Amino acid sequence: MKKKVEINVAGIHIRDGNEEERIDTSSRGVYEVRADGSVIIVYDEIQDMGGQRIKISNTVTVPTDLKSVEVVRAGAMNSKMIFASEEYSMDYKTPYGFMQMEVVTKSLDFKNEDSGIIREISAEYIIKSGNEVLSDSKMIIEIK
Repeated sequence: MKKKVEINVAGIHIRDGNEEERIDTSSRGVYEVRADGSVIIVYDEIQDMGGQRIKISNTVTVPTDLKSVEVVRAGAMNSKMIFASEEYSMDYKTPYGFMQMEVVTKSLDFKNEDSGIIREISAEYIIKSGNEVLSDSKMIIEIK
């Protein structure tokens, strides 16, 4: 099953003890339930970066067991983040450079509609490099 959906994404970040920074984006996308029951959500987003508007293509994969989420971002910024019970190392590429970081998932939650369609994915996580915490973050993906 494939269907067109509205995607709202909120990214909430606290860096270096500073105030909370919130980034909200909305776009249209495609929600697909594959034959094996896994879910793929594909959407593009436009973000402002250094006075420029950049396009980022996103693919969110949710396995049938709902124990992890993989978010792949491609375009001006490239990354692959896995939110799961184990720490995940990732390469993060921006127009300003490249760095290796770790994702430590604190919580992962799904809200489903009666029909079984995932309506919200939320993940609380820490991004760190070595022993240094770069941000304490939360991501909320709403599917309408």
